[in-house]
Amino acid sequence: MDFARKYQYQIAVFITVVLGFFLFLELARDIQREGDFGGYVEAGRLAWEKQYIYSEHRNTWPPFMSLAAIPIHWLNGISFVGLRLTWLLGILITYWYIFRWTFSYFFQKRLVFKLSTKIESEIVLTSPQFIVPFLLTFRILIEEISNLQVNVTLLGVCIAVLILHLRGRYFWAGLLLALAISTKAYPLILFAFLLYKKEFKTSAYTALGLIVTYSAVIAYFGKGSSVLYIQWYTQQVAQGLQCIHFNQSLWSFVCGLFSETSRYGDFQFNIAELSLPQTKIISLVVIAFIGFFVAVRFYNTRNITNGFAVQWLIVLSFIPVFSPLAWKCYFVFLTPLVILLYKNLNNSRLIWLLYIPLFFITFTSELFIGNWLSDITESLGFITLSSLFISLFATYNLTKTTTLS
Repeated sequence: MDFARKYQYQIAVFITVVLGFFLFLELARDIQREGDFGGYVEAGRLAWEKQYIYSEHRNTWPPFMSLAAIPIHWLNGISFVGLRLTWLLGILITYWYIFRWTFSYFFQKRLVFKLSTKIESEIVLTSPQFIVPFLLTFRILIEEISNLQVNVTLLGVCIAVLILHLRGRYFWAGLLLALAISTKAYPLILFAFLLYKKEFKTSAYTALGLIVTYSAVIAYFGKGSSVLYIQWYTQQVAQGLQCIHFNQSLWSFVCGLFSETSRYGDFQFNIAELSLPQTKIISLVVIAFIGFFVAVRFYNTRNITNGFAVQWLIVLSFIPVFSPLAWKCYFVFLTPLVILLYKNLNNSRLIWLLYIPLFFITFTSELFIGNWLSDITESLGFITLSSLFISLFATYNLTKTTTLS
């Protein structure tokens, strides 16, 4: 312990360099990969050629996403590697600014790209406030990068919506939220939150934006294209539940727990043999119960400092577990909460209530325990339950009137 205190800065520099090296290797590896990004390219191609957009099995997104992906298809034709490098660098830059905004808004600190500083209001790469949350969420970030996913970008967009709303720019906040919902439906939970908070201006502009994106799809694909929305909802929402270990949503975990469906090979842990529709009902009841608890907590602590922003980030963190489909990279939505919880719990014994679930998320990776055991832990819901615990713990801890002042 004395050694760690004495060489704290040197250890922090070493960790920063190692993390930077791993990020560099991951970027170098992934600029040659299709990843999930290939699904965006293909969706854009089908839309550009006016073909049936859901003939691509990876296209699980609302119809507007295919329309928005047309420029990605064009750019992919210019440079496969260049487009992916730009996308990956965009993920890192957005992630950096998510950290930077969180420090600035809640703690009046400025995150700077330096190893050391003598300015008290600055947070550097070796500061515990940055390096610890970054390290705790590193596994999730790597999942996002390796799959060339869009979740960090959407998280950044959702925070931009929050910033615009707090500044009273309701039209742009609503329009931006509508674009996010129209490309990937899960930010719809924020629309429900706005209605709950009686923020009717941003809600109204969001509804208007959704009408605009719907009209754009109809105008582009032509007469009868409204059926695309019906097909998307039927195939990807109503019937899209995948009861497999790759799907880390609460829906999939409940399916494995209460039905005879195996989430991974011959491994089963079910305590009942209900039908799939019955497990969906149980999932809805559980989500409704959690939603009621969170809503009551939000109402009782509505006057805390920065309360709206704190609640917004908590709601964001529920996206992976509440969505019918949630890959591991979806859990980047936990990142702002991890930053806030670490700052709030630092030097407290309760910090372990943050460390333990994040250790489960990190050390159940294939890198540490191998493919088979990692798949088993995913089947048992280690990531799902850990994420849900963090969100619920944040709902209690971060809405205290004494926090985040």
